[in-house]
Amino acid sequence: MSALGMGDPTIGGEESTGGEATQGLLAAVLDALTAHIAIVDPSGTIVAVNAAWRGFAALTGFPDAAGHGVGWNYLAVCDGTHGYGAEWARAAAAGIRDVGSGQRAAFHLEYPCHGRRDKRWFQMRVTPLQVPGWVVVAHESVTEIKSAQEQLAGAVAQLASVRERLQAENVYLRGEIDQSQTSGELVGGSEAMRGVLHRIEQAAPTDVTVLIVGETGTGKELVARAIHARSPRNARPLVSVNCAVLPANLIESELFGHERGAFTGAVARKMGRFELADGGTIFLDEIGDLPPELQAKLLRVLQGNEFERLGSPVTHHVDVRVIAATNHNLRDAMAAGRFRADLYYRLMVFPIEIPPLRARWKDVPLLVRHFVRKHEGRFGKHIEHIPKAVLDSLCAYPWPGNIRELENVIERAIILSPSSTLSVEDTNCDADGQSAEPAEASSRLAEVERHHILRMIRECGGKIKGKDGAADRLGLKPSTLRSRMQRLGISSTSGLQRGFVTPG
Repeated sequence: MSALGMGDPTIGGEESTGGEATQGLLAAVLDALTAHIAIVDPSGTIVAVNAAWRGFAALTGFPDAAGHGVGWNYLAVCDGTHGYGAEWARAAAAGIRDVGSGQRAAFHLEYPCHGRRDKRWFQMRVTPLQVPGWVVVAHESVTEIKSAQEQLAGAVAQLASVRERLQAENVYLRGEIDQSQTSGELVGGSEAMRGVLHRIEQAAPTDVTVLIVGETGTGKELVARAIHARSPRNARPLVSVNCAVLPANLIESELFGHERGAFTGAVARKMGRFELADGGTIFLDEIGDLPPELQAKLLRVLQGNEFERLGSPVTHHVDVRVIAATNHNLRDAMAAGRFRADLYYRLMVFPIEIPPLRARWKDVPLLVRHFVRKHEGRFGKHIEHIPKAVLDSLCAYPWPGNIRELENVIERAIILSPSSTLSVEDTNCDADGQSAEPAEASSRLAEVERHHILRMIRECGGKIKGKDGAADRLGLKPSTLRSRMQRLGISSTSGLQRGFVTPG
């Protein structure tokens, strides 16, 4: 039996039953290969071909009177080619002779084939067998090879994109885990809160754009999370962006991403929040603070779900549900030219207004108990009793900082309570420490709010902004607190004279 196992007497094969079985096995292996394969002996005669070769021979017009090329001298056919293709045929014959004689380890040639109306390019590879002088000639369609290479390159690029996205999501979600562990849930049974919950249930199953409107600290992000959690997109992340805290020169990069070198400091490509939210939901908090130059780009995403990264001309398409929130009056901002009218109407598809805590004071006892359960373990405390007088006092207070302020007060109360009974500092004390009457009438709300702000400023040593400043403790932005101070007649000058307020 020869190294080829063909069972041909001219090759030195055997006519045994074992030889026939081996020959059949080799034929099956060759037929399983997609390349067009022929085995050529030292004289240039074709001694074996596979099924793909027979189809190839018919395609190219190669003589097949003796079994689709078997028995024909391949070198003679190549040498006898004239006219178009003669150059490639002579090169092929020379390559086969060089490999058969050992002058080359292998031979490679690309050539055109015009056996059909369409012009196709093929790749010919010649490699030696273990028997001296014998070679394997294989032909493959270059078009098919390149198509496979392109498909492979596309798959690799897609995998790289998925890998990049997963890495970016992991970085983002690691930060979200800490936030989700400390964020609360929607609590309340008042009529105002039941209306909000009903609107959430209406919006959640749809992909409609939602605009959440409410004062600072009312829980707008909790509403956005509730909508996402009840939506068909809840298997994908909810990506949050606070448009008020990001510098204007970084918001575009944060939203849409950037390429390496897009600007100074862009040392690597970065995926934007819209790409991270693909298939899920993006929450644009404080949308009223978005710079005018970015409002047009946001409008384009809302209308066509497409954008470009900074520094790239490539358009990206995403499938994202948008929920926005603001504590500003966007109609006033639109009238003043600070907010685009077309973006306003695009966002106002399904508005949800969150009432301030003073308008849902009946929910205060529920919220107090919720925050006690949420935080008592953090401080190693166990609160068993909340006096009615404490709840009445908390219900009477107008809560200018809304739920965020209430939560801060309860955290402080848990820390300061000496026993299992919750003890809350009197929120209705004025700046001189005198007890004020409960703010039951609307005419008293402003006065109580004024007293509380003055007291908070005094406790913070006159500090307005920064960590442990009055704005931070009230759950307000410094600009919002200053605006309320101006409205309530608390000026920086008079505050300094009284020892309450420091400049800035």
